[in-house]
Amino acid sequence: MSLDSPLKIVIAGEKHVGKSSLVHRFIYEQFPLKGLYSTVGFDFTLKTIILDNNTNVVIHIYDFGGEPRFRMIFPQYASDCDGLILAFDPTREETFNALNEWIEVYGRKEETINFLISTKADLGISTSPLKINDFRNKHNISRYFQTSAVTGENTQELFKIIAGEIIQKKL
Repeated sequence: MSLDSPLKIVIAGEKHVGKSSLVHRFIYEQFPLKGLYSTVGFDFTLKTIILDNNTNVVIHIYDFGGEPRFRMIFPQYASDCDGLILAFDPTREETFNALNEWIEVYGRKEETINFLISTKADLGISTSPLKINDFRNKHNISRYFQTSAVTGENTQELFKIIAGEIIQKKL
């Protein structure tokens, strides 16, 4: 792979977990002042970032709507992704439990770098570390981040680290 090739990163999870706000924070480096609408199908954005080794990388981000009706198109658009970010809201445990369905729909792809994130870290609520580790081990998930679109916590780092791991794996 040439380092000039764009990386395709998909972010998935239930509706209203904060996926679009997180992507907005990453792209524009600010929290959206007006509420974002629910994503219909998926939204596509891109950004060029500079990794720690001064490598420029273009990231294509596919932000999938979290409603069940969009899961049938998810495998079609996510099948060739380089990285998958699974997002949940720690204030709503059902959004964590639903990630099993997203993985089932996506399938296991050894070539994909998988990350797990909880959103809304600014609220100070966290999911059990044991539960997180069990989930990561069961589904071969590389890393876990607590993020916040409000404060910006781990938003830039998340995408830089996943891009770096993808490039490292492909070289």
